[in-house]
Amino acid sequence: MQGSGGLVLTAEMKAILRQPGFVKEREDGQRLRNLYQDLSMHFHPMLLNEFALACFAGAFQSVKEMIETGRAPDLRGTETPFKHGYISLVIFGAQRTVSGPPGTDHAATLKYLLEAGAPPDVEDVVGHTALQHASMHATELGFVRSLLRYGANVDHRNRYGETALSFACRANQPEIIELLMEAGANMDIPDADGVAPSHFYIACGPKVTAAVRKWQRRRMGEKAAFEEKKCDGCSVKVQSLKWCARCKAARYCSATCQRAHWRIHKANCHPLDASNTVTIRPRYGGFTTLFSTSEFVRKGLGIPIQESSSSRQPSMRAPRLDPDEAKGMTIKVQVPYGPDVSPSSPQSQGSLLLYNKKRNFTCQVYREDEPAAYDRIVHVVRTKGVGGAKAYFPAELKSEDKLVIKIGEVLAEQPF
Repeated sequence: MQGSGGLVLTAEMKAILRQPGFVKEREDGQRLRNLYQDLSMHFHPMLLNEFALACFAGAFQSVKEMIETGRAPDLRGTETPFKHGYISLVIFGAQRTVSGPPGTDHAATLKYLLEAGAPPDVEDVVGHTALQHASMHATELGFVRSLLRYGANVDHRNRYGETALSFACRANQPEIIELLMEAGANMDIPDADGVAPSHFYIACGPKVTAAVRKWQRRRMGEKAAFEEKKCDGCSVKVQSLKWCARCKAARYCSATCQRAHWRIHKANCHPLDASNTVTIRPRYGGFTTLFSTSEFVRKGLGIPIQESSSSRQPSMRAPRLDPDEAKGMTIKVQVPYGPDVSPSSPQSQGSLLLYNKKRNFTCQVYREDEPAAYDRIVHVVRTKGVGGAKAYFPAELKSEDKLVIKIGEVLAEQPF
């Protein structure tokens, strides 16, 4: 039917939606999700009305002309049985369009509609707003910025009680998370089942964790080492930075920057010694494939992931690293953890997993090789690490069987 967008609101959905308040997962919430998602697969833009189709297509001139000539409907209205607002339709089109015909400009269409008075927070039948739809997928950041700039409610809750931040965390969208938190998004707003983003963001993976923790620190007026990959001298953001060889706590883009910054850095440049480092013996091999738990879960839920990053084949022998890379690595240390692993349990003394971002250095550390060093690392990770399970440190690979880790300097959470 023309104007329906190919969508139908079933009697079962209507019955669930008549329930007052938020809908809990076990009280028809999951059923409503399934119906909404399944029926959304029948969406067909050619069955939209003329103005709605122009919004979806990002046909800026057509949208502008219809508004200026009075042919456009009330911008506060909705289209389709799912009650999609015009701002949401622009977002849908932007997410689905790789390249359109000449004149296609979703960004300009969005801005024009917002300036013309289209409200950014029109809810569909399940309470989703344009900002929530934008946070569910890899949406260009400019669209999210525009929605926030024109007053989108960053903490709006849908019929399940969820916020845009919940969607961005689950969909592994760290850049959108940063925009939402910069706009003041509340991590502690619970959904209908009492679950808030602050309860589950760590399980969403390292990229999400790094983004959330960065903004949590900013809100508390705190900073952590290596929070951003930039030169400590000139603040330029570059991929290749070198650690200060003396303290492994500052990074520079060039020797010139390091010399210029020495006047400031020298007061905090504490050399590596037995008080702030441990030396351990890496073991290579002993495992087959590394995979991301968060990506494994997303794949099962049908959330798109980058296949190339979902698993890694670690080396069975000592890595061949560039000398500069070996001298200044950032490594992740994971201690044994799980629902049945407590600090006093035998499982808590299992091997540690260590690796860098490229995974060209991957090893294990066993307590039997260096008991004192092992215990010191585990103590730091459990007391200062992410969820007591993992932490990031500066490290130097002196030789294939000698790794020096600066445990006195716990780095900011990294996106790996």
